[in-house]
Amino acid sequence: MQGLASDARGIAVGREALLVFESIDRLVAFLGAFSSEGSLDDLLPSMTLERARRDSGGLVLLLRCEAGDGYALDRLARLAAAARSNLYAGAGSVFVRTRDIKAPFGHDLAQPLAALLAETGADTTRGSGLAPDEVLVVDHEFMSRMRASERIDPVELIQRLSLRRVPLPLQGLAADPELAGLREMVLILVAPGVADRVLAYLWRKEIAMAGVRVALGDERRAGLLLRLRQPPARVLDVLLPIPGVELLVPVSPRAAVEVGFAHPINLASASTCLPGDEMYLFRGRVGRVERIEGAPRFVDGRHLVASEVQLRALEPEAMRVLEASRLRIELRLRPSPSLAREPRATLVEWSQIDTLRRMIYIVPPSALAAARIVPLLEGLLVLGGARVGRGEGRGITVGSLIPLGQRLVEIAPGVLVPEGHELWPRVRPSLVRELLRLEGEDQVVFLAADRPPVHVPASAMLPLDAAAIGTLATSEPTLVEPGEPSLAPGQLVNQRLGRFALWGFRSQEP
Repeated sequence: MQGLASDARGIAVGREALLVFESIDRLVAFLGAFSSEGSLDDLLPSMTLERARRDSGGLVLLLRCEAGDGYALDRLARLAAAARSNLYAGAGSVFVRTRDIKAPFGHDLAQPLAALLAETGADTTRGSGLAPDEVLVVDHEFMSRMRASERIDPVELIQRLSLRRVPLPLQGLAADPELAGLREMVLILVAPGVADRVLAYLWRKEIAMAGVRVALGDERRAGLLLRLRQPPARVLDVLLPIPGVELLVPVSPRAAVEVGFAHPINLASASTCLPGDEMYLFRGRVGRVERIEGAPRFVDGRHLVASEVQLRALEPEAMRVLEASRLRIELRLRPSPSLAREPRATLVEWSQIDTLRRMIYIVPPSALAAARIVPLLEGLLVLGGARVGRGEGRGITVGSLIPLGQRLVEIAPGVLVPEGHELWPRVRPSLVRELLRLEGEDQVVFLAADRPPVHVPASAMLPLDAAAIGTLATSEPTLVEPGEPSLAPGQLVNQRLGRFALWGFRSQEP
């Protein structure tokens, strides 16, 4: 049969496998068994699901997927048999039964396909005799032609499956919390009307919790979603029968199922069925699936508990006492060798100016153009300016390239201190600029702890490249009179030339 081939073991396989289910419950049983043994994410990318009608009557469900070797077919056949369904191998529109105990290497057609189609009454005069939406399966005792009528989305089907009830311990969750899956963590969905009372109860019991307010469905008020890690089982027994309180067991990073219920599919192995970044809450008693936009960002439970806070009015006398005492401290410079920052400037002594003049040749053009200099009594202050390199935080400044003088680092925008020092107390950079009354591109330089800082206005900064290069001297061109005499006037001579006029032609020397 066209579409069949043998794998490495000689077993007849096809490009596709076709599973025929008589009812939806058998399909769900197959998917549940497959997700329990392995990852359903391996099946869903190549899986298609269709509702079809037999030519002899009756509806079936057709599941197609890739199966390129005998091992994959054996696994599908075993799970299909457990779900009381049949598996066929082939490609396109024709499939035959897979191998069994009577045929360990598989099956093939005993007669041409056209003859089989003629038995079913198909018109073989045009093409293969099968319509694009028709499928033919050939078994031991029968063959059936089916026509697909509707395509079903597998992801939507899995999300819409109803939960089934599972028994809980008769003595309560405290008897066996592992049976309900509540040993490590539990999610508690609380209705808005009882949220404050549940929070107060957990707070009195000193239960570590975190929560977030969520609005589900068409509810006008936001409910509460709590997260308890390793919760005491006796507390869960108290919360379980309360109306408006639902306990949910996390079954995957983005899915939770209500306690006492189970999803037919192992959602931990079916992340493809939960697309996007949403959080899915499967509620069994109300029969709904809630979707929370994005991953819940839980906050500590102590910020959710309602508490009474009594405020006392501010006394004017206290403000007057504070104004009179004037709580002020001095901002001073102190050594701090543990702080490592990139140098943003350097103070070069006047005795090293010749060395600085020679080192300008190694400074990159972009750094040289951004650098500024300020003459001080202590020396020449070279400000680094912008960084050299691509991207914020990468590259170097001109202060790092010049190994001369005293290096200065920036502890606030426009505030420079010697390397290995800091301002104490440590206040926010914006407050330092405000205290120093800095505006625009002005700079303040702290040179020593016992000396006041130097304020450098932007107008006093000179470009380093302009100050180093200076003015280029030029000279005026001088015209020189020619010393050779002019040429004599030429004379035109007309002569008769032969066939090869250039042969033997000699120029006359002057």
